[in-house]
Amino acid sequence: MTQAIEHLTSDTLSAFIDGEVPDGEQEANQQHLAGCYACALRALSAVELKAATARTGRCFAPPPETLARLTAQIHREPWGSARIHSIGRIAWSSLAAAMILAVSLLGWRQLHETNTIAAELLDQHLATLSSAATPQVISTDRHTVKPWFQGRLPFSFNLLDAQALPPGTTLKGADLSYLNGQPAALLLFTIHKHEVSVFLTQRFGGPSLTALPGTRSGFTIHSATTQDLSIVAVSDVNPADLDALLAALVHAQSPF
Repeated sequence: MTQAIEHLTSDTLSAFIDGEVPDGEQEANQQHLAGCYACALRALSAVELKAATARTGRCFAPPPETLARLTAQIHREPWGSARIHSIGRIAWSSLAAAMILAVSLLGWRQLHETNTIAAELLDQHLATLSSAATPQVISTDRHTVKPWFQGRLPFSFNLLDAQALPPGTTLKGADLSYLNGQPAALLLFTIHKHEVSVFLTQRFGGPSLTALPGTRSGFTIHSATTQDLSIVAVSDVNPADLDALLAALVHAQSPF
C-alpha cells in the first residue's frame, strides 16, 4: 500500500525560504524538497514572488527630486506654516506608500498568474510523458490531426506538412486541452527524440503568455503570438530547436 506524502506546510516553506528554520530541520526540509516536485514548485513560486515584490518596491520608490519639488512648492505658498508643512509631508508619505502598495500588489498578481499558468503548462507536459498517456489523435499527418479539432475548438489553426517542419522534428499526435480555463489544441512533437508539447489557444485578455518564465524545473517554456493565437511550447530540448518549431508554426498561420 502506497503511503501518502506529507507535504511541507506553508509556514514551514516560508520559514525555510527566509532562513528561519532551526539547523536540525534545515537538512530534512532540503531532502524533502529534493524528492517532492509539488513542494519544490511551491518553494520556487514563493521565492520568485518575494524577489518580484522587492524589485517592484525599489522601482517605484518616490524619487528625491520629486519630493524636493513638492517641498519647495509648499514653502512658496503665502499661507505656509509648520502645520501646513507637516500636513504636506504626511500627505506625500501616504500617497507614496499607497502608490508603492498598489504597484506591488499589481506586480504580485501578475507574477502569481503567470506562475500559475507556467505550472499548469509543465504539469500537462509531464502528464504527456507518462507511459499511460494516450493522445486522442495519434498521427504524423496534418490532414488527420487538424480536421479532428473541427467542432471541438472555437478557433482554427494551420499545420505544416512533415517536409516543412524543422529538421529532426516530427508530429506525433494531438489532444484537446485547456490553458488558463480556455480551450486549447495540444500538439505533440518530437525533436531529436525529445518530447515537445505545443499549446495553441485564442489570445485572451488575461496575463500575457509572453511574460511566462523562460524555464521552469529544467524545462524550457517559450511562446509566440499571431494576430489571433497564442502558441506556447514546453520541452527539455535545446531552446534554439524549440524556437525553430515555434517560428514554423507562426509562419503557418500567416495568410498565403
